[in-house]
Amino acid sequence: MNRLSIALFILLVIGSSRPLVAQNRNANLTDADKIAGLSLFWSEARYNFAYFDKTKVNWDSAYRAFIPQVLSTRTTYDYYRTLERFCALLNDGHTNVYAPWSVLGYSTYVPLQLLAIDQKIYVSQVLKGLSDSVPIGSELLTVNDQPIRQYLDQKVFPYVSASTEHHKWNNALFRLWSATSDTTTVYPMTFRTPDGKTIRFDSRLFSQRERNQSQWLRGNGTSPAKSQLSRLTMQPGNIAHVELNSFGDKKVIDQFKDMLPQLRSAKGIILDIRQNGGGNSDIGAEILKYFTAEKRLVGSAWRTREHRAAYKAWGTWQAKSPYDSTKAKTDAWYRRAYQTFTGDFWYAGDTMTYDNDLNEPRLSMPVVVLAGNQTASAAEDLLVIIRQLKTTRIPILGEPSMGTTGQPLPFDLPGGGSARICTKRDTYVNGTDFVGVGVKPDILVKPTVQSLISGRDVVLERALAVLTSSPSAIGKK
Repeated sequence: MNRLSIALFILLVIGSSRPLVAQNRNANLTDADKIAGLSLFWSEARYNFAYFDKTKVNWDSAYRAFIPQVLSTRTTYDYYRTLERFCALLNDGHTNVYAPWSVLGYSTYVPLQLLAIDQKIYVSQVLKGLSDSVPIGSELLTVNDQPIRQYLDQKVFPYVSASTEHHKWNNALFRLWSATSDTTTVYPMTFRTPDGKTIRFDSRLFSQRERNQSQWLRGNGTSPAKSQLSRLTMQPGNIAHVELNSFGDKKVIDQFKDMLPQLRSAKGIILDIRQNGGGNSDIGAEILKYFTAEKRLVGSAWRTREHRAAYKAWGTWQAKSPYDSTKAKTDAWYRRAYQTFTGDFWYAGDTMTYDNDLNEPRLSMPVVVLAGNQTASAAEDLLVIIRQLKTTRIPILGEPSMGTTGQPLPFDLPGGGSARICTKRDTYVNGTDFVGVGVKPDILVKPTVQSLISGRDVVLERALAVLTSSPSAIGKK
């Protein structure tokens, strides 16, 4: 077994950079503040959370169990870690607890990027200078001398708020080191390299500044392009690859319009939203108008829990007897009172629709959409609209989307932190859930260990093959 250290590499690459230690890590909240924060989160979720039926938790009992746990925390950092565990019981990607920056003003990164493939963790990118130390495609076996699955089960998964299993795993990779307290702790890790050797690699945590000053490398020795709002790259065969990496800024619409002269001369278009974590659903719908002549674009149906105090009061008396589903069909007052008392009365909102009022020529060439586990929220709303087009066929390639969207209710917590609760339940128009499942692709294409080693984008390659080999199968249903 080889023992590798990156201390010399850090000195050479980072130079004068010094480990960042968080400020106020020993600060603590009063007992009153600890109870107030826990109680506020419990109460807001109790009245507003949209997915209790998807959890396996007795929320009131969990609240009582966490009271002594938050009271026993010795620092604000530990307190927020405990709130994160409480929040994670709800299994929702739009319901989160965020610790104040004063206790998270440090970085939790190792000089490796990791990817989960079939619930095993592999190195997908490394900082320049480390590719010989930890080859890309190496499987992570242990952290701190613990088998990686045991480490995840004990130190990571209990703190992860996620709507789907793949979201949980991907989120865990970003939080692998969140149990640490600073950037001076050295983490021993062992890997199995692609040629079968077991190696040991010791790393402290890198600051964000250190990471930004360094260069990432893929398996083929190239560096990924810097992240930006959108990007147009012409691929072989005059295929346009359009990356739309966020719907959080309306500038992406103008950037897309600036691409139109090139797009109109392309033989096919790939819309890539694999890294799009959401934003404003209207943005995706506005861009989609260029790819279909359908006059109305139909998105998700939604509903939200409704609480009126008097109905809950009346419901206390109705709930003394078992729910009478036959009576509920004809007695609206009874149904509302009973369901309000149990927290299961819902307001059904209008289905999200957009009039396709585009007044310029549309793009008539074949188009496919790339989606993946990081496609979330408003980007998933775009996939839902695409899936429900009546006459236009736009295939989705890649992996299931993240499976989380909705309207979060944000609020502040004691000590400078914050939280949010998902209040809105989105479904397909026919009532089928995609939250907790993800929008599934028409053509499933997943990265492989071999594709990591070679640095190939197998999803993009498959999209190019589809557009060049069978373009006639795309366009009309």
